[in-house]
Amino acid sequence: MSQSNIPRMPSAFPPWLTDQGVDISLYPIQDVCRQALSSNDREFQSGCSLLKSMCGTGRVDAGVFLLGLIWRHSNEYSRLVLIVNALESFERPETVKALASELRRVKGSSLTRRYLRRIIEVLGRFPSELAGETIEQLSMDPTVGAKFREHLKELTGNNFEW
Repeated sequence: MSQSNIPRMPSAFPPWLTDQGVDISLYPIQDVCRQALSSNDREFQSGCSLLKSMCGTGRVDAGVFLLGLIWRHSNEYSRLVLIVNALESFERPETVKALASELRRVKGSSLTRRYLRRIIEVLGRFPSELAGETIEQLSMDPTVGAKFREHLKELTGNNFEW
């Protein structure tokens, strides 16, 4: 067999594979997005976790994808909790707006309580210059449940305790 017929291995590794391991800031997002769209709960959770890591490295595309997942799973509260967990690392005005919209949209019940509490926790962890005004508005918004308005009021007083 001649040398020209032997398949060649690429001379360089993909840019996201470094001496230290995988650089998530350079990792292709397509497969991660497919995981986050999976009907399999483990794949979905893994996809959300990877998207959160990507957001943490400044990947805006990952955060935008997570924001879209909110509407895709608008009534699947266990999945919504995972999405909001991931959005914690996407500190952007768009995230604050989406989470505020969810607090107004979703009515409190035993089914939704965990989700709504998680939204408030995430908003409370965002810098006050990013989320403070929105939290204050939500704490007085009659479309937000009374118990959740109280929690939001606690945030405005910096006494966040469940």
